[in-house]
Amino acid sequence: MDRKEWNNQVRKHALASGAFLQSGEWGEFQRALGRRVERIFLSTREGELIAQAIRMDLPFGQYYWHTPKGPIGAMSMERMVEVLRQHLGGALFLRIEPLEGPGLLKVDDVEPSTTLLLDLTHGGEALLADMKSKTRYNIRLAERKGVVCKKIDIDYFNDFMRLIEQTTRRDNFRAHPAVYYRTMLKVLGAGEVKAYLAAAFYDNRPIAVNIVVDFAGVRTYLHGATSNLHRNVMAQYALHWYLMKDAMRCGFHTFDFWGIAPEDAGPKHSWTGITRYKKGFGGKMITSPGTFDLPLKHLWYSAYRFVRGARRFSLPS
Repeated sequence: MDRKEWNNQVRKHALASGAFLQSGEWGEFQRALGRRVERIFLSTREGELIAQAIRMDLPFGQYYWHTPKGPIGAMSMERMVEVLRQHLGGALFLRIEPLEGPGLLKVDDVEPSTTLLLDLTHGGEALLADMKSKTRYNIRLAERKGVVCKKIDIDYFNDFMRLIEQTTRRDNFRAHPAVYYRTMLKVLGAGEVKAYLAAAFYDNRPIAVNIVVDFAGVRTYLHGATSNLHRNVMAQYALHWYLMKDAMRCGFHTFDFWGIAPEDAGPKHSWTGITRYKKGFGGKMITSPGTFDLPLKHLWYSAYRFVRGARRFSLPS
């Protein structure tokens, strides 16, 4: 099956959030990072299965297969798991993120299981009306301060990395290495799945830069970075509003904020601040079951879980 037909199948069964992770282009991006990718398509009387699995190497010659936001299709989840086990044998375990909870071992989310979707078909005035008053105020404040937003090319990549480094230090999270972002922008540049940079400028200098991904009528806000300087001009608010308006002009139906804290998360959740920010734009919260593991080599898997837990426990808080 060629990439175009594969993407057609993905669109046919796409989840509300994260369909781009099962696209042919995302698989090519993972291959460009040096990872092996397997695509499985099965159509029977029981239904269809579409699964793009990425091999993730581990020490001592071990590895596991990760199927981000998948498998998808109309087949029963029990049958899907059986097919994946048959096709992806030899691994330490299989890691999946299905639409339905499969009754496997629940682990920490890899891709976000809770996100916020905005319906762009309602139009700009309706979107503004649904925002919190503080968000609308900050968008207008940025405009009055002279913040200018636009799409930018790879020539600004070093600015993005400079801002990512500031953001990770300020907000205490880990970013991908530069080669990951650069490869993404290079590989996802010309196909049906497009990733690109957009920036908010103040005094002719970028102070907020986002990476967004477009696929199947959905624009996804994937990565964002902001400067430690000029935070009072609210550049990130203007940038998101620009990206929403541009998505409407391009005919997209959904804007995906790609991850917020679960509804029952307490105030100490690490995503509390960013969740408050994103919810200011309105939209609908959706949830999926999350990430699950299917151990195939139980002793090795137990050792893997022990080491992972020990490393997490040893990290400074």
